[in-house]
Amino acid sequence: MEEQPAGLAGPGHEWLRGYAAWDCYYALAFAGVIVFTLTLEDSTASSPSLACGLLLCCALWYAAYGRALMRTEDQSRRGLLYLGALFVLFAAADAFASAASLSLVAIVPQAYWTLRPLHATGAVAVFATAPVAVDTFRTGSVVRGIADQGPTALAVILFSAIFGTWAHRIIDQSSERARLIQELAATRAELAEVAEQAGAAAERERLAGEIHDAIAQGLSSIVMLLQAAGTALDRLTGLPEDHGRSVDRARHQLGLAAHTAREGLAEAGALVEALRPTALDAGAGSLPEALRRLTDRAAQGGGPTVHFSLSGEPEALPVAVEVVLLRVTQEALANARKHARASSVDVTLGYTEDSVFVRVCDDGAGFDPEEVAGGYGLIGMVRRVEQVGGTRRLDSVPGGGPRSSWRCRGDRPDHRADSG
Repeated sequence: MEEQPAGLAGPGHEWLRGYAAWDCYYALAFAGVIVFTLTLEDSTASSPSLACGLLLCCALWYAAYGRALMRTEDQSRRGLLYLGALFVLFAAADAFASAASLSLVAIVPQAYWTLRPLHATGAVAVFATAPVAVDTFRTGSVVRGIADQGPTALAVILFSAIFGTWAHRIIDQSSERARLIQELAATRAELAEVAEQAGAAAERERLAGEIHDAIAQGLSSIVMLLQAAGTALDRLTGLPEDHGRSVDRARHQLGLAAHTAREGLAEAGALVEALRPTALDAGAGSLPEALRRLTDRAAQGGGPTVHFSLSGEPEALPVAVEVVLLRVTQEALANARKHARASSVDVTLGYTEDSVFVRVCDDGAGFDPEEVAGGYGLIGMVRRVEQVGGTRRLDSVPGGGPRSSWRCRGDRPDHRADSG
């Protein structure tokens, strides 16, 4: 009863795949009623052929207007317009031949396709009572009209109210689940990307440490040994002339080796610098500068106003802790922009004696933390913080902007969680 959600093309939703089946059902229903009306010997029918012509107009009205309407989410005035014109054609056909009232089998489902359940039930009641009114006018007896058409009208109303409402609930639940699946898939993709970036940053840091501790330190040791060997050669005096030339050549070779080792050491240093996490470089390889750049970018493009403040004296932290704090702040800013509709966000990075924390506050709509406790995005953020021994605190109420903070131990290397 709504447009196919983007990204959910193909099989999976029965009400989306059933449009063609409903078209066939309406065509067969109208055709069957038309044939039945033409072949039925009814002495009360004033013009069966005219009634069939009006039923054909009902089918054409569906093909021209109702078919496209039922494939959209518009269930308001356009639906009333469609059903209003359909009611005029139906009532006129029933006036010319009472057998035309059987077309309700095709009209009732259309009411629930175009209106919400309560309004659709009211529309069905109007359609179902039309044959009662026509029969009363034809016979001149209210009692007879109710006796002849009333039970059928009541059965149609009750049956459609029960099954139409039930079908609407099933479809609404399926649509909601499809939306949740889309959000879950998008969140999982974002978290996978964040985890990949964090893993890459940790691996880059590990490689940088290995290069620094193994290759760079080894080259430094080689340079020092070569320098020591050169100093030892300089102390050799009183050697024969041919031995002196050999010592000079050895001294020259040691100088070349030391120069080559220094070049290799410089290259290793450049490689270590290049392997630093990209989110924390650009000449300002610190968490405060990275968060400042992040908040500056978040404030661009028509988003909320973002204020960044620093508390305490910054200190070097393990790259895993810095990357996690950077990513959860990025996610919090995205939530403030997409979900909270905030106009202002305050981001605070604080350093204490034994911990570091990031606090994000906004003036958005707010929410009940208990109702979204199972949100995949929030759980993912908490898990990332807990992986580095941190804690998360979230304060929010409906109508009031949320306030969230993440705290990690500042000491190394265990990063145990602070109780704050």
